[in-house]
Amino acid sequence: MSFKLLVRSACLASLCAALSAHAQAPSLQDRLGALLGKPAQDQLLDPEQAFRISVSAQGPDRLVAQVSPASGYYLYRDKLRFRLQDADGVSIRETRLPKGEIKSDPTFGKTEVYHQPVTVELALARKGGPRTVTVLASYQGCHEKLGVCYPPAEKAVKLTLP
Repeated sequence: MSFKLLVRSACLASLCAALSAHAQAPSLQDRLGALLGKPAQDQLLDPEQAFRISVSAQGPDRLVAQVSPASGYYLYRDKLRFRLQDADGVSIRETRLPKGEIKSDPTFGKTEVYHQPVTVELALARKGGPRTVTVLASYQGCHEKLGVCYPPAEKAVKLTLP
């Protein structure tokens, strides 16, 4: 092997190693996020963290659900549903969902989504006194930047109606 070829090979190897190290080095934003305990924006969250849902009783015949997609995520309005389980004598009479934002979605086409937290009101039809019920919230959403959509999911919330 000639001396010139040997020098070029060594330089090329050094350059490749330097580029590889730079490409694997976390950005300043990633390092600051790690110090502050925040996930990188390109990292997918667990579904429970990406889409938070809580339900509370606001009277004997009214439930309120708080639905909150994490920053950089969105929920499909038409995939958000509520039903009751273990609720003899209680049913959901009406579900009031706020309007969403229109999005041209690569999977479902033109559809309504929620990027921000929303409040959903559930009007109940019921008989009898206090009772414990389980509210099942079904939902589906995606990560905006990565374009990754989560499979449909369901969360159960047990609560006592006054």
